[in-house]
Amino acid sequence: MMTLAQIRDWLKTQVDCPHWYIGKIDGSKDTCIGIYGRPTPDRVKPTIGGMENRSYALKAVSILVHWGKNANLAEQKAQEVYVALIGRSNFKVGNTRIVMVDMRNCEPVAIGTDENGVYEYVIDAYFFYERGES
Repeated sequence: MMTLAQIRDWLKTQVDCPHWYIGKIDGSKDTCIGIYGRPTPDRVKPTIGGMENRSYALKAVSILVHWGKNANLAEQKAQEVYVALIGRSNFKVGNTRIVMVDMRNCEPVAIGTDENGVYEYVIDAYFFYERGES
């Protein structure tokens, strides 16, 4: 089973960020990235012979880019994260082989600012990975 911590640790090698979180960010930090789990979509169909015969699994995530009070710099950081993911296939996150990353939007989604005026973007992605290797 793939975990949010594994995705966070891999993203740390791809994107420069001073503070990384899973499940909840520290809103007092002006620049951080949080990784959140999302419900798995219904589109994953049952496998003949049961789940034990499925060769892959799916991890649905939302990535929150919480990045300062400059809108331009926040958008640039969100794009950097997006570019690190889009089109990726056949790579390892820890000991798990990722079959592909399916981006759920054509770009990071701006969600405005938090109560402290820090700009935020959300990136939704599905990580399809081989079962039994993690």
